[in-house]
Amino acid sequence: MAVKVISQAQAETQHLTGRDLTWIITEEAVGAKQMSIAIMHCSPHSVVRPLHAHEDIEEVILILEGEGEAWVDGETAKFKKGDAVFFPANSRHQVRNTGDTMLVTASIFSAPTNPDSYLIYDEDVFAD
Repeated sequence: MAVKVISQAQAETQHLTGRDLTWIITEEAVGAKQMSIAIMHCSPHSVVRPLHAHEDIEEVILILEGEGEAWVDGETAKFKKGDAVFFPANSRHQVRNTGDTMLVTASIFSAPTNPDSYLIYDEDVFAD
């Protein structure tokens, strides 16, 4: 099998509330069947909305730039560049950028997913 490389410039970007997701690893892009990866950009002080979960899918966000806070099933933790945050399968979670610069993450999902399949909740844990 040939090595597959995709640049962010070639990938599809979805503009969602509180973030942009650029899907770099998908079945359509590279043939991935067990995972997907999106680069997430969150503007300063933005909140990823809505509160959501991934049915039977684990997620890790690797913090590439910036800092923020994650809420997972009632617990909140701060994170910064170089950290990784784990969201267990089926966990309700939400993220916010607490800094004055762009928050950039590699959002890694096992198994593949996309926002159309998220489980959505009405609650907003970071509402002002």
